[in-house]
Amino acid sequence: MPTVNQEAERIVRGMKKNQHRFKKLYGKRDKEVMYATANKLAQKEQLKVMYYSDFIQLVEGNPTTRMLTKSKKNVTGNISADRGSDEGSNRKKRKGLEKDLKKKGIGYKKGVGEYKYKSDDGKEGTGKEVSYQTSKPDKMSKRRFGKTMRRLGRKHGQESVITKDKDKPAKLHDTQKKKPDKSVSIGKSKGGKNPSGAGETTGTKVRSGKLPKKTTKPAYHYN
Repeated sequence: MPTVNQEAERIVRGMKKNQHRFKKLYGKRDKEVMYATANKLAQKEQLKVMYYSDFIQLVEGNPTTRMLTKSKKNVTGNISADRGSDEGSNRKKRKGLEKDLKKKGIGYKKGVGEYKYKSDDGKEGTGKEVSYQTSKPDKMSKRRFGKTMRRLGRKHGQESVITKDKDKPAKLHDTQKKKPDKSVSIGKSKGGKNPSGAGETTGTKVRSGKLPKKTTKPAYHYN
């Protein structure tokens, strides 16, 4: 794809310094995306006042898209520390989980998880929680990553955690019972809301560890 003008060429030269990032995100489409983005940026009248966040948005898409792409190309997991509806208590639990993840060298991206539930009296509702998409460290084996995720799930009082190996189906692991049930395959990563209502995650920004009142980004799920 040719550049539309000299400004686009200048932008492409700058992008090539981080070409590995485009290659990791877009694979064989890396150059196509790079040139398309450069042309779009060059044509913007407000280029000189464009904020860095706007640039990132154009290059990589929204946060949910980045989480979905990562779940397809990397070994990832999903875990939460929330229990009940006491936001003050949950914020402390989130800090504890984050501390444990950092101690293990596990990177994470915070989002908002939504799920359907049925209370003891039979009433159905929709719950929300701060959800962590975790990433396996380079020097950690897949087996050890899976065990670490399950141990953290048990430590932080979770009924289950999820692990996923690149383009393979995700697995749901029981972390509540003393003799855990066998892990269950719950499908591959897909964009959009979960049609079964089993659960989904959005890239909605979590500020200061506080659960947002509304989700402002699209969702992705396993199915």
